[in-house]
Amino acid sequence: MNSRSTHPPIEANFLLEQVDRSTERTLRERIDPAEMERHLDAFEGLERTSGSPDEWAASEYVVETLEEYGVDATLHEYEGLVSVPESATVTATTPTRRQLDATTVSFGASTPAHGTHAPVVSAARLDSASRVESGRRDESWGEVEGKLLYATELPSAATVARAERAGAAGVIFRSPNEHLYQGIVTPVWGTPSTDTAEDVPSLPVVEVPRSDGDWLADRLDEGPVEVTVETEVTTELATLPCPVGTIPGSASDRYFLVGNHVDSWFEGMTDNATAMAATLELARVFAERDEPPKRGLAFGFWSAHSTGRYAGSAWYADDNWLDLRKNGVAYLHLDLPGLKGADSVWYQQMAELEDEHRDAIREATHLPAREEAENFLGSTDRPARNSDQSFWGAGLSSLLSGARLAPGTEEGGPIGGGWWWHTPEDTRDKVDLDVLVEETKLYLTLAARVCESPVLPHDFRATVGDVEAALDEIESAAGGESADEGSATASEFSVDGVRSDLAELGDALDRAYEVVEERAGDDPAVAAATEDLQVELGNVLNPALYMEAPEYEHEPRQPHRQLPYLRLAEDLPELTGRERRFAETKLRRGRTKLAHRVRRATAATERFLDSQQ
Repeated sequence: MNSRSTHPPIEANFLLEQVDRSTERTLRERIDPAEMERHLDAFEGLERTSGSPDEWAASEYVVETLEEYGVDATLHEYEGLVSVPESATVTATTPTRRQLDATTVSFGASTPAHGTHAPVVSAARLDSASRVESGRRDESWGEVEGKLLYATELPSAATVARAERAGAAGVIFRSPNEHLYQGIVTPVWGTPSTDTAEDVPSLPVVEVPRSDGDWLADRLDEGPVEVTVETEVTTELATLPCPVGTIPGSASDRYFLVGNHVDSWFEGMTDNATAMAATLELARVFAERDEPPKRGLAFGFWSAHSTGRYAGSAWYADDNWLDLRKNGVAYLHLDLPGLKGADSVWYQQMAELEDEHRDAIREATHLPAREEAENFLGSTDRPARNSDQSFWGAGLSSLLSGARLAPGTEEGGPIGGGWWWHTPEDTRDKVDLDVLVEETKLYLTLAARVCESPVLPHDFRATVGDVEAALDEIESAAGGESADEGSATASEFSVDGVRSDLAELGDALDRAYEVVEERAGDDPAVAAATEDLQVELGNVLNPALYMEAPEYEHEPRQPHRQLPYLRLAEDLPELTGRERRFAETKLRRGRTKLAHRVRRATAATERFLDSQQ
């Protein structure tokens, strides 16, 4: 169990004991490095920008290869909004003239032909916003109005949105080193709808290397600085490919979804040609077995990951939502495998698959698991708003893992994906085939365990533990003194009723898993009923824990924590008057949402127990 959970670790996990381990060992032995290298040869030299001929060529190769292996394959087409950075210049004019190296980003705005000229203000001099995650306007950034904001970070959707709310003329980001990294700054997940189109930013955005950024910061310390920014970005609808392969299950309509992204920045050999090669090898190994898997497999090669904010996986989730919700059991995303110099495995997973995932990392590969405090993309081992996480609303349990370098180092780059990540230097020489093979062993192991085990390895008692731990964190932060001057009134935020509901769910799940332990291994009918329950629990609990938006929608790309719709409670000690009353109204509805979800999960569990009497 996650250390944040209030439940103790499950020392002897029946679900792990029921895992089919003989199949995974056989499958790992069938990995063919030469076949994976053949795929890398095919992708080398292709600059797979979404909507480009090279992306279509790679997608057609994927479908042809899947069909060659005997996998049912379809090259879907859809229309999506993509944004391709074209050019950028940054010229300091005051106090002295200097041309800075620069790039622009996806969904940054194009400037007029003569550029945008304005004074520069440093974000480091402004008070940090304590309530950015709740979407509240931060008045401390009033000084930005009409100016160019200078921020020492990689281009960020949250910072751009905050700057735009404050009336900035544009944003200048400083790279953490001398490399310029391509990025995307829209918070809108996938192609916008009429509800989200206005959230697409309209500010020009540039990134400069560290040395130029530091020069700019030094001038700001000395006095006024003025800069002219020129950007060109092509943002338009495009017809995009989405190759998908399927292997039906022999005993169930349920399936394990494995995804990667077919598009790339530049040549993108480790981001993400290596993942395509690993996914194709997964498909080959399963397709060439004598017996099909008990549960099926689907392989998605998403477009518009890089320039469309995960538009491909979002489109697929929207188009297949009902089937995903009924039959999808988990989603594994492959990104950045085969990195030269990678020395340990980064991982994220939803709580119900944590024990299984960590056990697979130990069993399948010689690469050690990265310590949580050193984890890629932050210290949490729970999924965040990245990596084509388009399937939370459909209820799929999420898994992500892969070998990484140390983030924040010269070799590892800002996120542990190599210093070449998101640059033109992501070329074939950055691929380590041996590392890629090790990671493919892990992915095959996870697929074999999910698809072949008599009982799915999802333990939703751990999910209940995550909900309880998140509530502890929120209540602790909300328990401060009121911001009313001279008042020491407590926040009055309480989730006692929800905790009572969670206790009932935990008790029901304990009884249900006792039945599973006693009978599911020998009785296929009990195993099938258990699977039905596990899918229903994922449908109910995963959106409750991870989503503020309705489950048919997609959460935006923004700072994210579990139970996002209750996080406003952490601001209660500072709120007064109407602001406080409005917050309490939102939180009352959030408590109702969570309680309703928990009760639905309890009812489903009780129905399972009644059916087994």
